[in-house]
Amino acid sequence: MAKNSHYPAYDVWEEHSEWDPHTRKIVGSRKTPQVACQFLTKEESMLLQTIVSVLVDEHRLEVLTYVTQHLDESLASPIGESQRKVGLPPKKELFRMGLAGINEESHFHYHTDFIALKREEQQTVLEEIAANRASHASSWSQVQAKDFFQKLLHDTVSAYYSHPLVWSDIGYGGPAYPRGYVRVEKGLTDPWEAKADGKS
Repeated sequence: MAKNSHYPAYDVWEEHSEWDPHTRKIVGSRKTPQVACQFLTKEESMLLQTIVSVLVDEHRLEVLTYVTQHLDESLASPIGESQRKVGLPPKKELFRMGLAGINEESHFHYHTDFIALKREEQQTVLEEIAANRASHASSWSQVQAKDFFQKLLHDTVSAYYSHPLVWSDIGYGGPAYPRGYVRVEKGLTDPWEAKADGKS
């Protein structure tokens, strides 16, 4: 996404000294993620990272690694889901079946694993799943392909937009606590906020 940034000269991390220690620690950990595969297997983790790259059109490894790590940690967590669609299996089962289903669809159409496909082929597989037109994987007999896709997309995008590099891309200045905003009138920005195209 960085190639589309309206704030190419902006780096939100330069403001980290203004954040409280707890926030600095959390955001800082997102800059240097490491996937420990607490729930996913190594193969599932690599597959998920490839899928994430396609879904958010992202190539920066630190961002992709963080999103994959975040999803893996959420799957490993003993904390339950706040809500789940009627008939949908628990998240742990849903992701395991869904990832297997994506690979099965890839083999049906292209005779190889999803991660080995060309980008446009990967997009085609995911588009079929999103439209609920995928029917060649045994996983889809237990769960609707589109239901898995919607959950995957939601969780991926939520994690993606919590990474500081993506914050910089969209001009988000990060947590305002404890500093707070001063220029709250419409159209005005505080000195520490992003300026379009790097303008001051």
